[in-house]
Amino acid sequence: MKRVLVVALVTFAGCDDAGTNPNTVDFSGQWHYVESMTDVPNGITCNSDGMYRLSQTGTMFSGDYVQTGLCRTPGGFVNNADSGSVANGVVVGRTIRFKSGFYCDYDGALDPATGRLAGRSLCILVGGGDSITLNGTWSAQRP
Repeated sequence: MKRVLVVALVTFAGCDDAGTNPNTVDFSGQWHYVESMTDVPNGITCNSDGMYRLSQTGTMFSGDYVQTGLCRTPGGFVNNADSGSVANGVVVGRTIRFKSGFYCDYDGALDPATGRLAGRSLCILVGGGDSITLNGTWSAQRP
């Protein structure tokens, strides 16, 4: 089985300016994340944890990630270590949306009481005639 790349991070955002709108959260900095994703039809479950480093300007952000993890497949365990870019990040108030790596979309919201981000993730991997769709959840917190 080919290597499954799975990464994690954040929710849908819009058009407020973090510099002028006190309700827009600044997500810049490091975030430790964990995620769990499954593709039930293909019998795949992936669990990962890692670090996001984000840089935000206004309501847009980008950055990078590094992760470790394992995927359980019908053929056994597959290493899910990876690193790459965080792109297309958008912030609306306390919610964010972004793309991690080439295959994964994330959205989430910040709980102001705990400082924890949590949301949903979707990774679609196509190659060699196979298609894997991993749906899951993730959460992140500043270290």
